[in-house]
Amino acid sequence: MTHWLYLPNLETTGNEAILEGVEATHAVRARRLRIDDPVCVFDGIGRSAAARISEVTQRPLQVHLVIDRYEQRPPPPTRIHLVSALPKGDRQATMLDMATQLGMTDYTPLRCDRSVSQARVQTYDRWRRVLIESCKQSHRPWLPVLHPPVDLKDWIAQCAGTNAVNVIADKEGGTGDQAIEDCLLNAKSVCLVVGPEGGFSDTEREHLDEAKSEMLSLGDGVLRVETAAVALIAFVGRLLSSDGSPP
Repeated sequence: MTHWLYLPNLETTGNEAILEGVEATHAVRARRLRIDDPVCVFDGIGRSAAARISEVTQRPLQVHLVIDRYEQRPPPPTRIHLVSALPKGDRQATMLDMATQLGMTDYTPLRCDRSVSQARVQTYDRWRRVLIESCKQSHRPWLPVLHPPVDLKDWIAQCAGTNAVNVIADKEGGTGDQAIEDCLLNAKSVCLVVGPEGGFSDTEREHLDEAKSEMLSLGDGVLRVETAAVALIAFVGRLLSSDGSPP
C-alpha cells in the first residue's frame, strides 16, 4: 500500500519535493519508509503527486522526493458540512477523524444551551492535525474546512440565505429515507446538525422550528454526540452515493 503524506506547498510543476518536520518524522520513524519507497503527497486542496523517496538526510531530518506525476482532483460534488455540539475530551478527535473518513468537507462547532465543551484557539491546531491524519488514512486530497464556533440562533440566520439542505438529528424526527433522499436530489451543499447529549433546550427547539430543515431520528437510544454525528454522515453519504454523487 502506498502511504500518503501531507505537503502543503506542493508545486504544480517540477520533479522534486522535500518533506520536513512532522511529516518527515512520520515517514521515517513511524512508517519506516526508505529510499525508493513509493509515496503519495497531497496539499489538502485537491492536488496530489505520486512520488518515490530519493534521499533521507539528518539534522534537520528531510525526506527528498522525486515526483513521477501530478494529479488535480475536483472538490466533492456535494459539500457535507457538520455543525455539532462538542463531545468531551478525546472524543472530539474521534468524531472529526471518522467524519473526515466518511466525506465531511466542513466542520463548525455549535454552541448550545446544554453544551458541556467549548472550542478554544489551541484546539483548532490539534483538530487540523487530526484532519490531516484522517485524509492520509482515507486517501482524500481535500482537507475539511474548520469554521469558527456559532450559536444555534446565528446558524439559523446564516442558513436563511443559502440553498443548503439542512438535516438535524433528533429523536422526534422521522426515520424514512425517502423524504431525506428527495431533499438531497441535486443538492450542492448539505448541513448536518447534531446537538448536545442533553438535547436542544425548549428555546432552541423554537428556533429550529423556524429553520428550513429535515428532522431525522437515528434510533431509539440516546447517542453520544460523536456517535450521532458519524451515523448521520454515513446515512447521508449513502444516500448521496446512491444518487450518483459520492462524498
